[in-house]
Amino acid sequence: MPFRNKLASTLCGLGCSLLVGSLQAQPSGAELVIEPFPRSEVAQKRVERNVEHGVVIGSIRRINNQLRAEREVRTTGDLLRISWLIPPGHDSSEALQHAKRQLLAREHAMLYFCEGRECGSSSIWANQVLGFSRLYGPEDGQAYVALRLDGEPQRFVSLYAITRGNRQVYLHIDQFTPSEPVEGPLYPTPATLVKVLRTDGQLSIPAVDMESLESDATQSWLDLLNRALRSDTRLRLQVHGAQAPAFVQGLRDRGIRGDRLEIGEPEPASGIRIVKL
Repeated sequence: MPFRNKLASTLCGLGCSLLVGSLQAQPSGAELVIEPFPRSEVAQKRVERNVEHGVVIGSIRRINNQLRAEREVRTTGDLLRISWLIPPGHDSSEALQHAKRQLLAREHAMLYFCEGRECGSSSIWANQVLGFSRLYGPEDGQAYVALRLDGEPQRFVSLYAITRGNRQVYLHIDQFTPSEPVEGPLYPTPATLVKVLRTDGQLSIPAVDMESLESDATQSWLDLLNRALRSDTRLRLQVHGAQAPAFVQGLRDRGIRGDRLEIGEPEPASGIRIVKL
């Protein structure tokens, strides 16, 4: 074999071995769970292994220059962080919806959703929560979503979208895979429930939270929906699922008018799906 061909063959074999080794070294759950927005450019990407991380699932503020989150999920695991620059002609809500639709198609639990000024300071989100200063922009142009994916492995995914003052649009994802699954139910805020129903038209209550209509988890969901419906009296809902009749009755027992609630299809067999009418 000529020297040049032999060298090329050796380098190829070495490269293939390194590639295989690299792939084998990837931690479980490291693959990105969404397809990036078409023609978007990666502005920043970081992978952190076995780190302590807090997933923000409530309002944030700064006290004595320290970040304070109303609610968070804090544990150790692997964190994948990517920020994309969205191509001109597309706004932050379009970029967010593109990513969110992919996540909502999976088995999930919605944890928190805010938009605009209700999210608080964009500077805090950019610099203290997400760690990328280019995500800073006018607070009217931001949105944040956090949810849990209930497949294997369990993941927590946070999305932050912003239109900056120079009209550049960024979308950021934090994809966190805990070393050990976080046990127990996690609930959204009533305001998040209203926003999800108004924005997406439906929401799902995980089957794991609906094992029994008498369980604490189910009663907590009924209490949350009761508060959400009382905060927005225009909302009318259709409830789908094998346990929908009893679930609707639970809301009526809490004082929600019957004409605001309908019983839908008996599917899903487990869990509850709620649709805005």
